Amino acid sequence: MFGVIYLAAFYYDLALFRYYPEVGQFHFLRNDNLGVVILWYGWIATSALASAAIAFAVPKQMAERLWPGWAWIIPAAVVVGMLIYERRWFVS
Repeated sequence: MFGVIYLAAFYYDLALFRYYPEVGQFHFLRNDNLGVVILWYGWIATSALASAAIAFAVPKQMAERLWPGWAWIIPAAVVVGMLIYERRWFVS
């Protein structure tokens, strides 16, 4: 689930917090006066917290019934989704 949530956080700009390296500060809200922002840390934190919440909420019996092939299909779909979104950097 981490990859799926990361893709959604990346696409919809759902960072838990923002890091401004020029001033070395973390902020929960956008602050354009502090310079360039790094969102990656916030995307990772958002994905980790949401994935952990889902992992704790899903009963073990339900998780064991899932087809093991999803462990390959979902990450592959996430990579394809990221490539489609990022193609704008490679195709003009």
